[in-house]
Amino acid sequence: MKSFFTGRYHLILLGIAVLIAMGSAVTLFLLSRDFEESFKQSPLAGKGGAYTHSASTDAVSSLDHIKKGTHWDVRADGASPYVSRPYLLKEGKLIDPMEGNEPLYPPVPNQWLIDHKLDYTDTKILERDPRRKGFTVREEFEAGTDPNNPNQFPSLCSKLSFVGNDIRKSTYVLEFLGEEENNGTKELLVRPFTPLPNPAKGDRPDTSTRTVVKGDTIPGAPFLKAVDFQEKKKTINDTEYDVSELILQNTLTGERHPITMKNSSREYKKTPIELVESVTFSYQLAGAPPERMTVERGKEFILSSLDKGYKETYKLVDISKDGVLLDRGGKSFTVRPSTPSAPDAQPVPAPSTH
Repeated sequence: MKSFFTGRYHLILLGIAVLIAMGSAVTLFLLSRDFEESFKQSPLAGKGGAYTHSASTDAVSSLDHIKKGTHWDVRADGASPYVSRPYLLKEGKLIDPMEGNEPLYPPVPNQWLIDHKLDYTDTKILERDPRRKGFTVREEFEAGTDPNNPNQFPSLCSKLSFVGNDIRKSTYVLEFLGEEENNGTKELLVRPFTPLPNPAKGDRPDTSTRTVVKGDTIPGAPFLKAVDFQEKKKTINDTEYDVSELILQNTLTGERHPITMKNSSREYKKTPIELVESVTFSYQLAGAPPERMTVERGKEFILSSLDKGYKETYKLVDISKDGVLLDRGGKSFTVRPSTPSAPDAQPVPAPSTH
């Protein structure tokens, strides 16, 4: 008997294993039926019948979807599916540029930097020139232009500067001698106190008296036009004086200059009239060395962008109390004289990035 079991023990073990497996299967089957019956009776059970899974047979489209993968769009605030948007540390405080109203780089708002796709983590972003146009981000913000648009430029004349010594002026002193009638026409008599070109004598400078009618320019000073004559009398120390005025207008600036008729009273004074002959500008675009250019009054000149692909034409009109007056296509611009920076001006601390 012992030899019988010894020779067939592996068959006996296999049979026992089969019996155990069959018993386990029967037990699981019975338990599953009980679970289904209890689930149907549960208040959590659905009322629409048993759930059936909708099988998919479109293997080709599924494989194509796996090969293409999922496209992740970059968010407007700079964040990605794996990295949050940048936060910045300013004065020991962690700042979210997307929230709050505190600008990182005054006076430029954070949202303006984000809208124009500028790196607000760069502490020197306002001094950058991302498109090499010759203007910094700060200058483009102040001009209302897009620093990333290669076709938008602030006015190029904003890069012009000058100091008082860069202006060359001429001073005209004219004496008004009254009026006279010639063949029914009233003529105004004007004499230059210093020599002026005389058209009647081949433009040779002299101080001879010239005649002009209302509405005409002064011979030798074509930028001055006689626009009005006003008769006036004034009594000084019981003596009456003729203080009639000739009104001259600068045809370039529109400024008016009243000249009193020459008389012997102590109150009489000559009226000097200044005219800008030329201005020497300094023209400096961001990232380029300064250029010096001398422009004569009434003349046109051209300014170019950093790459010379964009140009603007200006005309020097004259100088006013506010600065040098320019014209471009009927639009006026004023270039003010340069002033040194205040010695006590302190820079705003720049935030560090993290």
